[in-house]
Amino acid sequence: MLKAACEDFVRYVLPALRGALVTYMYVEKKMKQLDIAKLMGISQSAVSRYINMERGLYRRMVEQMPGMKDLLERVVFSLEQGEKLSACELCRAMKEKGLLEEAIKVVESSKFSLRSPSSG
Repeated sequence: MLKAACEDFVRYVLPALRGALVTYMYVEKKMKQLDIAKLMGISQSAVSRYINMERGLYRRMVEQMPGMKDLLERVVFSLEQGEKLSACELCRAMKEKGLLEEAIKVVESSKFSLRSPSSG
């Protein structure tokens, strides 16, 4: 099957990255949910869902990757400066740091371990 390289990024890595960004801003920077929502251009409800692990299922795996905290800090700084970042820019930044392929591998291996035996 023909599959674009960005499909896995958009489907799995981007939600995990958003979740990691929300968590970073909420926990590390002590920001309020409404401020995070405004900065990221998402609803406060979405922020709450990320914080409560209802979205961004693979966030924990992606957050633990070496180099990811630096990327999160850089993205948050850019957002705080009023820059608008596209999914393509995030993907490129992850590629440049060698994080994209690793994140996709982490998510791919996690998808199988998170399935229940009956969901096969």
